Order: sequence, then structure tokens, then C-alpha cells
Amino acid sequence: MDLKEANKIIGNTYKQIRKSKKFTQEEVAEKSDLTPEYLSKFENGKYNASIYNIILLCKAIDTNPTQLFNQFFDDNSAAIITTITDELKDMDVSDQKLILSLIKRIKNKANI
Repeated sequence: MDLKEANKIIGNTYKQIRKSKKFTQEEVAEKSDLTPEYLSKFENGKYNASIYNIILLCKAIDTNPTQLFNQFFDDNSAAIITTITDELKDMDVSDQKLILSLIKRIKNKANI
């Protein structure tokens, strides 16, 4: 994989997360103090964003930057836990309790 491909993957992943959280590019641009044009080019893999800008963009949509990089690493337990935590934050408490009960059932079944 080269830099261009990595930028496309990171940008596309960000776009998917942003859309799943119902943020427009304009809202993110305003919250991150970046332009909508910058965000568009980032999401389309045209920019090799700085770490600082990635932090700004992730804060704007209340997500952890590790979600952008998870797919580059195999079996990254910490990244998986972060992703699950980020997903749970947006759920109702009743749904969070349901997920917790499923986890407990799985653990009991596996005798962990």
C-alpha cells in the first residue's frame, strides 16, 4: 500500500463515520475550523492530513482517531475496544444494557 491508497482509506473511513453520525461537511468544517473544501479533499484522499488536523476533525464528530487507523492493524484489541466504546456512546441506555447482557452471555458461554 502506498501513501495515496492510505489517504483514500482514511478519508473514506472518516466520511463513513461522519455520515453515520449525521454531520454535514459544513458542520464539521465550522467545528474544526477547517474549510469545507479541505474536508472534501481529505475525505476523497487528496490530502495527507496532519495529525493535528485529524485530531480536530475527529473531535468535531466526537470520535476517536483510532477508528481511522484500525483497518491497518491486525488483531488490535485496544482499537476494537475504542471502536465499540465510540459506538456505544451514541446509543440509548436501554440498547447499551442489551449489548452488555449479550457480552455477559457470550463470556458465560465461553467460560471466560
